[in-house]
Amino acid sequence: MIDQRYTDLINSLMTQKSKLEKQVLELTMENAELKDKLNNIGEHTETDGLEVGIPSDYEDNNQLDLFDDKNS
Repeated sequence: MIDQRYTDLINSLMTQKSKLEKQVLELTMENAELKDKLNNIGEHTETDGLEVGIPSDYEDNNQLDLFDDKNS
């Protein structure tokens, strides 16, 4: 009877330990990701990945150029 209670207690503690180890691993990985973000802050701007060329390519030009000045 007492042996069964000890066995149940040990199994419960081992299950709890396993869950805690998994949680520690997840938190360690999250911590590393946050440290990387903090170290890289200000180095680049987040983009959607569709940008090509230089920023002036994306400026609005209200004047439509129908004729190239070089060919006039």
